[in-house]
Amino acid sequence: MTSLTDAQIDARIAEFDIEPGWYQDIELPGGRRTKTRRVWGEEIDHPRKRFAEIEPAMPDDMTGMSVLDIGCNAGHFAFQAADRGASRVVGVDRHAGYIEQAKFCADVRGQDVDFKVMDIYDLRDLGETFDFVFCVGILYHCRYLKQAVEAVCDVTKGTVAVETAIHPGNNELPLVRFVSSSKYEGPDAKGAARLPGHWHPNMTALKDLFSEGGFSRIEDLFVDGGRGGIAAHR
Repeated sequence: MTSLTDAQIDARIAEFDIEPGWYQDIELPGGRRTKTRRVWGEEIDHPRKRFAEIEPAMPDDMTGMSVLDIGCNAGHFAFQAADRGASRVVGVDRHAGYIEQAKFCADVRGQDVDFKVMDIYDLRDLGETFDFVFCVGILYHCRYLKQAVEAVCDVTKGTVAVETAIHPGNNELPLVRFVSSSKYEGPDAKGAARLPGHWHPNMTALKDLFSEGGFSRIEDLFVDGGRGGIAAHR
């Protein structure tokens, strides 16, 4: 368990709220919650809705499993896996400030999670593969979508749960839409205007991208407006 006092924990939460801000609401011992305000327009309990949407892909018991959380932010999904008994949990994010938040939360929660600063394109540098991978809210940020998907596929030996911004229509063909969020005025412009990303595949394209990565079974998890999720299984 942490060596920090209650006063030191509260002070660190407040410091992280200033910079970089708590994008994720992490539950800490003593009834503490990290998030008290919106940082990018997200819900005040973010990412609980996202977790509920991809949770059906997760085993209830993850004992002995290795888990990777890509774009982990403050570690919400990684901690969920640790709570279910995963024996090795790794979280990566390209932003050092979020990794510092995650390490702080792991310390306070008393959980052994390996958090690293790393870009999605460098996942192969981990030198290992994982039974279960979270790729939540990441792909639409990636300028090089195909390379990002290939990197995710290369580190997944079991199942990857994917959630991303999608193009919600035209699923007869695999299509990927480029979004300039300040200019897009399509039918879902209200949602798209809040998205800072680049490439939005429709569900057909999203499944095809991971099918090409060697996954034998791909299931829909949800579609909700301009967001969608799949689970891809080896």
